[in-house]
Amino acid sequence: MGFRFIGKETFRTIKSSLLNFFLSAVVQALCLLLLLIFLTITLNLFSLIKETYARIEIYAFLEDKVSYSQVADKVFLIAGVKEVRYVSKDEALEELKEDLGEDQALLSGLDKNPLPNSIRIKLEPDYHSSTALKEIEDKLTNISGIREVWSGREVLGKLERLLRIVLVSDIGILIIVGIAVIFIILQNIEATTFQRRREIEIMRLVGATEFLVSAPFYFQGLLQGILGGIFAFIGLASIAYFVSLSLVSFFFPTLPLFLLSLIIGAILGISGSYVALSRIKEAKK
Repeated sequence: MGFRFIGKETFRTIKSSLLNFFLSAVVQALCLLLLLIFLTITLNLFSLIKETYARIEIYAFLEDKVSYSQVADKVFLIAGVKEVRYVSKDEALEELKEDLGEDQALLSGLDKNPLPNSIRIKLEPDYHSSTALKEIEDKLTNISGIREVWSGREVLGKLERLLRIVLVSDIGILIIVGIAVIFIILQNIEATTFQRRREIEIMRLVGATEFLVSAPFYFQGLLQGILGGIFAFIGLASIAYFVSLSLVSFFFPTLPLFLLSLIIGAILGISGSYVALSRIKEAKK
């Protein structure tokens, strides 16, 4: 009987201010959409960095007349080295021609192959960071017979710094969005309780428990939060669709983001109801 009554009262409460309920849900959705956009950007940065880690390969270019066997043993002694592959200057030239594709004719004017012999080094997963790459680069540079080392760690370092900035932004936006959504729901709940203040007083006079009086407003906040989450996800999915048309690789985990939208919306909805009811109780004291 109690839950049936709560259900009926919840829908009565929503119906009494239906327009405000939907408008608040739309405004809440816009706030949540901003947060979800930044979370999606963060996920794609994580995906890009993970893909970059998987492709990490250090290029160590050898001095003229230095053979692979002269440096291989020393390279394998460096912590983090997983695999070493020798690439002759002729193989390197063929790779360059493949990379140039139709523009490989640019190389036809060369009198001789200018590329050096080199070794390609793959690392253990624990060493996939710009800091670890710098340490291994320094050790390789000190090996006699290696004249230059390249790993692309500068690009990786920029991606890692960008990810840290975005993560801090996510936290900041989460706080701002959380406060904004709670305030929106708080205003809606307070307006609804003011409209139904006589009914609430009558319910208390006839012996209704505080739970029966408050529960419909908690459910109102919950439903509003979930509805805002659904609207926000629809907006995010629409944006993601158009973005994916122009990007070759775009990471969009549909189900996890949908569930996250509902969970964040629900938590903020209940929180808004709690703050509103707490304020009302304090005002009566």
